[in-house]
Parts: sequence; structure tokens; C-alpha cells
Amino acid sequence: MTRSLSQIKEDSRQVLAGNYMLFFVVLVLTGLMTGAANHLLSYLPLPYGRVGFVFLMVLNLILDYLVMILAKMFQAGQYFLSLNIARYNRVSVSDLFLAFRYDTAKAWKISAILALIETLCTVPMTISFSNLLYVGAFRIGKGADVPVFSILLVAGLGILGMILLEVGLAYPFSQALFLYIDHQEYSAAECLANSRSLMRGKIGNYFLLHLTLTGYFVLCILSMGIGLIWVLPYLNVIRANYYMNLTGAYKPY
Repeated sequence: MTRSLSQIKEDSRQVLAGNYMLFFVVLVLTGLMTGAANHLLSYLPLPYGRVGFVFLMVLNLILDYLVMILAKMFQAGQYFLSLNIARYNRVSVSDLFLAFRYDTAKAWKISAILALIETLCTVPMTISFSNLLYVGAFRIGKGADVPVFSILLVAGLGILGMILLEVGLAYPFSQALFLYIDHQEYSAAECLANSRSLMRGKIGNYFLLHLTLTGYFVLCILSMGIGLIWVLPYLNVIRANYYMNLTGAYKPY
């Protein structure tokens, strides 16, 4: 790598100037389409009781996986937009739909694998929050009296488990969609395999990069999500700059 993490972040801030509104439109479109898909799936009839609860938890993971595939397809478009911004190329809202108009089968295969990994990573959090929900931990004025410490402990363990799985399972394949964009000659398997090769020995560095953004996400929570308008574009362009720094592919086309 030729640039430090602080340089990558500074470069990202500079190239994003003037492009926040475009990225905001892209994020809104992504949210509307994935949200609509998730909403349609919520109309499926669901069973009740303890057996029904377990079935519901498994079904929830499956449905989340299907929506996650769609989200990954759109993420490819967001990464394409981010690369174009980072490379000072022409940018457009149509960049969002890259995976639906270019080698869609390959994009779907990569997205399906990445979505499966992401779904596996969310299992600890899904289990912990589902069990808290089942015992009535989030009910106000009724249900089981669950100590606050127990709620925080179970929720914390679920989040910690998700983070550990994310770093161990998802980070090695974090460059696959970028490789799909830049290397038309790669198959889906090659994009995933080459991402793993690129990230060998870089997992800690990539985790540190995301860790330095923790303060931004805390501000997003405090602002009731409004801060995501600025943070998500920044995060995506940072990832694009990290990929370019990792590969040296500043102008591959």
C-alpha cells in the first residue's frame, strides 16, 4: 500500500465535494427498492407458538438473505459510482444499476455468496435479539421482567459475535465487487478468490480503517440517522480509495 489510512480518508473527503447530493439520491433509491422488497416479504403468513417462533427465526434469516442479495447487487452500483468519483470520471444515478445491465449473472453469483456470508455474520445478533424479543425484553409495562443488565449483556454478545464473524468471514471477500467492476475477464469465482488474495495480511488494517469511523456512526445514531446522508457516501468512497490503493488500479479503463 502506498498511502496511509489518513491519506485515503483525506482523498475521499476531497473527491466527494460536490457529489453528496448525487450519492444521496442513489442511497434513497437503494433504500426504497430494498425496503419495498423486504415489505412485500413481510406479508407472508407466519405461525405462532414456540415451534412457530423457531420457524419464524429461520424464515427471517432466509428472507433477510434474499433481500441481502438484492442489496449487494445495488452495492455493486454504489461501488461503481464511488470508483468513478474517486477517479474523477463522469458520474450518474444510472451507475447504481450496473449489476442489472452488465454481466448480471456474474454479479448475482458474487452477490449471492457475499449475502450468504453477511447473513451468517448476523446470526449471533439475530439469535440474541430474537430471544430478547421472545421473553418480552422490549415490551413496555407488560411481559417478563427482564433485568436491564441481562438485556445489555445478551445484546452486546450478539453484536460482538456479529463483528467477529464480519471481520473473519466477510472482510477477505470485501474487494470482490470492485474486482467485478474493474476486471471483466474475471469469473465470479476469480473475483472472490482474488479478493481473498488481496486481503491476505490486510484484515487488521481494513478493520482499523472502519474502526476510525466509529465516531461518525455514533453521531449518526445521535442525529436519528440523518448523519448517514454524509457518512455512507464517505464510507463507500473510502472503500473505493482503499481498493485502488491496494491494487494500484487508479485508472484501469
